[in-house]
Amino acid sequence: MYSEKKEKFKNLGIQLLIIILSMFFGILGYIIYIESQIYVYEKSAIGTKLLKEAEISQSSNQDNNIEEVTKSVVGISKLKDNGTSIFLEKSTEKLGLGTGIIVSENGYILTNQHVVGDKYSSCFVTLDTGIEYKGSVMWADSAIDLAIVKIGMTGLNKINLGDSNDAHIGEKVYAIGNPVGFEFQKTVTSGIISGTNRTIKIKNDDDSYSYMESLIQTDATINEGNSGGPLINKNGEVIGITSVKVNDAEGLRLCCSNKYCKTYY
Repeated sequence: MYSEKKEKFKNLGIQLLIIILSMFFGILGYIIYIESQIYVYEKSAIGTKLLKEAEISQSSNQDNNIEEVTKSVVGISKLKDNGTSIFLEKSTEKLGLGTGIIVSENGYILTNQHVVGDKYSSCFVTLDTGIEYKGSVMWADSAIDLAIVKIGMTGLNKINLGDSNDAHIGEKVYAIGNPVGFEFQKTVTSGIISGTNRTIKIKNDDDSYSYMESLIQTDATINEGNSGGPLINKNGEVIGITSVKVNDAEGLRLCCSNKYCKTYY
């Protein structure tokens, strides 16, 4: 009898021990699971924070790139201002202001042919400092609407040329120019590349027609005075020169791709 009771208590003790051990390992497993989930969450939160910081940093760098580019954008006029810069408040409204970009430290400036005219003609260039210089057209090609102007100045902030062959549809771009006069000098607008390798038919002054090829289409806003200004990618590199605004279509502007810039400069 005593032996049976002893055996029963022994079995009960074993069962209680098993229950206690099961509860212990169950609680331990739950704690480990909770801690692992907290670790995963914290790791995810840190990753999200780092990603956001990287995005903010990238956006800030893009802003800095665009702001730096504006130092290489100039104002161009075929007429000389009477005593003031075209970037100053009292500048004459009849100057016919256009835009150009500095492509070398020793005074070479890229713009449109329709802004400065033919080779050997002259124009007036106003730098970021507000100082005006007389420029000479060293090269011009009406077929692609590009020209190179030279001024007698060194130590200039030159712009960086990108590769227009890398431009793709949907890519964000920025246009910089001097639309409609002083009040909106060095205006920066943004848009996307809407198309590449466009070709358009242009009517010339003698009623003949010519074709402009390999153009980049963008919906970035441009107006009179933007001609000759740069089309910039997110890295602050020039991939095109503003040339044509199609008035019959909303949001349709065309820029000469910079492969011509590299070929002729």
